[in-house]
Amino acid sequence: MTWIPWLAALAPLTYLLISLAPEGAFPIRKASLAAGWLSLVLAGAGLAGALAFGAASTPTFGAAGLGAAVRVDALSALLASLIGFIGLIVVAYSGNYLAGDGGQERFIRQLCLTLGLLQGLVLSGNLMQLVVCWIAASLCVNRLLLFRAERRTAVLAARKRFLVSRLADVSLIGAAALLWHAAGSGDLGPILAAAKQGDVPDWGFAGALLALAAIFSSAQLPFHGWILEVMETPTPVSALLHAGVVNAGGFLVLRFGVVMAAHPGVMLMLTAVGAVSAVFGSLVMLTQTSVKVALAYSTIAQMGFMLLECGLGAFSAALLHILAHAFYKAHAFLSAGGAALADKKSALAARPAPAAAILAVPAVVALAALVMTGLGVGPTQRPGAFVLSAVLLLGLARVWMQRRGRQAIVAAVASSLVVVPAYLAGQAIFARLIGDLGAPIGAPSWISVTAALGVVALMTGLVCMQLRLPGQSASPAWSRAYALVSNGFYLNTIANRWVLRLWPASPSNSTQPGAAT
Repeated sequence: MTWIPWLAALAPLTYLLISLAPEGAFPIRKASLAAGWLSLVLAGAGLAGALAFGAASTPTFGAAGLGAAVRVDALSALLASLIGFIGLIVVAYSGNYLAGDGGQERFIRQLCLTLGLLQGLVLSGNLMQLVVCWIAASLCVNRLLLFRAERRTAVLAARKRFLVSRLADVSLIGAAALLWHAAGSGDLGPILAAAKQGDVPDWGFAGALLALAAIFSSAQLPFHGWILEVMETPTPVSALLHAGVVNAGGFLVLRFGVVMAAHPGVMLMLTAVGAVSAVFGSLVMLTQTSVKVALAYSTIAQMGFMLLECGLGAFSAALLHILAHAFYKAHAFLSAGGAALADKKSALAARPAPAAAILAVPAVVALAALVMTGLGVGPTQRPGAFVLSAVLLLGLARVWMQRRGRQAIVAAVASSLVVVPAYLAGQAIFARLIGDLGAPIGAPSWISVTAALGVVALMTGLVCMQLRLPGQSASPAWSRAYALVSNGFYLNTIANRWVLRLWPASPSNSTQPGAAT
């Protein structure tokens, strides 16, 4: 259906219209809400059309195979709808959050511009549009980070993100140039089709550059420091960053997964970086006293899991993960006040779990692994799906094992036998709806299996440690380890020194919005 991509193309244009219209042309709060609703409806219509009729693209408007085009398929329409939904919630929240603030209209305009560019990014049907929207959205995010430019930490966070984002830009531009030169066109359709058929076997370097761009933009180790300091910006920016902007790297991997999957070295890089970042973020998150900083480390871990799943070939599971994380993280940031109160009550009531309950955690995971193997999604069959399922199970086990008595162990086993098959069924339905995103999934290698089992083993150890943690707080050895872990192994401190060395001017001198960019 040729009208579907034209309809979807109107979704980002609604946001762009609000952001680029003359100041005072209309009441900004009402206009931005109307744009949010219209964008969501248009993106949803594009999604319905893509699922019903398949992928479709507009002609490319440009020259030499480069220009602007809209591609609507399950991936682009789903993420455009996600951005539309999160954008609507964030815009509505901003209207009340910044009520009476002299910079409200400027903030909402910048927010709408960012949302429009993000939708333009995921709907890109041409390499040039993808690169332009990627860079422009990144620069707009930096301006949002500097809404309170008089705050030293906000400026430092914007500078760190600016430097890391430029590394991502250079990687993406290099990859796009290689793909355009090899395929002779900037159209994503022919590029993805040629990669799927294996017609261009020398795309390994382009795939590596794409992976690097995704790693830089997803706040992965050791380029994660900026995401820990964006709390100096208004809460809507934090919600948008963690629920939407940080997913741009995931989108890039999913969009070009067919290019990366043909090169084991690229997949190994995604697996290694994702695994290390996931374990690192999960560990440091447990020691944080600030709810928002804990959520930031959670985002690092979740994006690590997403890249790990992609590296293991579970692309549809990674897309499902992106959607679930976006909804959860947007809600978590917009309700952080209530979360802080709940976290305080939980900390005051925390007690070490019984030894039997702690030992039951690995037993429950082993039982679930046997069940998943019987269902055809065990660690040696589909390691990517197994990792996410096991982590979900560990979260449930932690909740149950904090309770007393044998009933907790029985409940944990019973819930695992119900929740894991239900989750796997939902994942299968989702994969059936969107397909494999064009990326071939071969038999798991021993590296994939080892990585999956290693990450699950480490996460199991973290859960056991967390259950025992309240009883170890007085230990001198634990106190020393706690200081090291709670400071993120001082990686962010080292990053701050390097940034201030590269950008020596004092951040406190930057008082104008956008000065650091």
